[in-house]
Amino acid sequence: CFDTVIQDVCAACKKAIDGRAIKAASKAWCPEHFLCYQCERPLSGDKFMLNEGKPYCQYHYMKMFGVRCFYCDNRSSMQVIKVLNKNYCEKHFFCTGCDTLLEEKKSKVIEMDMKPYCRHCYDKFPSDMRRKLLDSANMTAKNKKATMKKDKKGSMKKPKKEKKADNREIVNATETAS
Repeated sequence: CFDTVIQDVCAACKKAIDGRAIKAASKAWCPEHFLCYQCERPLSGDKFMLNEGKPYCQYHYMKMFGVRCFYCDNRSSMQVIKVLNKNYCEKHFFCTGCDTLLEEKKSKVIEMDMKPYCRHCYDKFPSDMRRKLLDSANMTAKNKKATMKKDKKGSMKKPKKEKKADNREIVNATETAS
């Protein structure tokens, strides 16, 4: 009988690998060919990420494919906060009224014109403005209920509730007016 030896083929140079091979994402590379696709820095032993089968160092992956911050428009390698259908860097998620950073898990975020406000700034709004916001929010809620009644004949679908993002408490004007 013959022993069959299966040799790995490098994903970069397509040649048989003699000796040590680096295996990642169901592929094998020669140690000298396992490089960041962008900067060509060796990735052996470092964190890396794949996009379309190509390895990238963490820095270039986030720079090229990371989520953009709504405020600074940079791609973020930090934790991204998604609130009001927008993404923010941790350092750029602040109250529109007073520029106070809204701390994760601690701050109530109140939406007005799709912008985040802290409770303190919201309470400073004139009462007539808060009343208009409340009326507007109530009209939106009534429209959703009317749409649900129309949909009862077919399949009943509940309207999607705004989800809490990153454990932040999202408070709409209908919940905060007194």
